[in-house]
Amino acid sequence: MNVLLPFERRILTAVGASLDEPMRLLFDRQLQCINKVQRLLAWNEIEFYCMSWFKVRWPEAVLFQNKAEFVLGSGQLSADDETAQIHVWSVGGHVFSIESKTSLKPFRNVASVSFTLSPNAAQQAAAPDAIKRAGERQRWAAT
Repeated sequence: MNVLLPFERRILTAVGASLDEPMRLLFDRQLQCINKVQRLLAWNEIEFYCMSWFKVRWPEAVLFQNKAEFVLGSGQLSADDETAQIHVWSVGGHVFSIESKTSLKPFRNVASVSFTLSPNAAQQAAAPDAIKRAGERQRWAAT
């Protein structure tokens, strides 16, 4: 079942390609699990679910080690005269949403879209303690 629209697949493919290999393999498996997509009315948030027996159930084997909320990648989506800044979020150890401050609805029927990933826009899925320690090291180095 192909539940993703072409522009959604383009964004997720680019973000997945930017991840290191262990994360990329999990990310690809997560994309295969998506069987429900919820597009909020304003189309500024698109959420992904793996449903089983009417409940959200992501297989433990496909989850990232980091279960916190973090940005997997960010970039700019473009087509014709439309552009949108995009953030792809992970929540609970899996890809959760594509978010933008502007509506993504104009991209739904566009045949040719491009997505340019921002360099260094992704926060790697390290354990939350490792991320916290890295932030503390940066603060200490600045003083």
